[in-house]
Amino acid sequence: MFNLKFQEVVGFLLGQESHEERLGICYPPLDVYENSNELCIEVEIPGVSQEEISVEVVGRTLVISGMKRDTLVNKGVRYIRMERGFGRFRRELDIPEIFDLEKVDARFSDGILNIRIARSDN
Repeated sequence: MFNLKFQEVVGFLLGQESHEERLGICYPPLDVYENSNELCIEVEIPGVSQEEISVEVVGRTLVISGMKRDTLVNKGVRYIRMERGFGRFRRELDIPEIFDLEKVDARFSDGILNIRIARSDN
């Protein structure tokens, strides 16, 4: 019960929209790595539908945003323990100039968003 009250207070103080970092925890978690051909970004977003995810390029920044909905809201339930987060999320990644932001491929499958950005020809 105390844990849930603490989460409600933190949610009130930080607002309903979650940003990149909450209490030192980044959501959604992601891995970024490169190989000889491309930059690879893998974002773990279970429980989110593809329609709720947006991938945009703003200048040299890749913006990943979306919404994770609580399917139990307004269903008459009272949480005893709540560890999963719900609400809006947004991650921003500055992309080095050696990668071509005109060549971005994003695919979503099984709760994983895979983004590939080709290396520049220069």
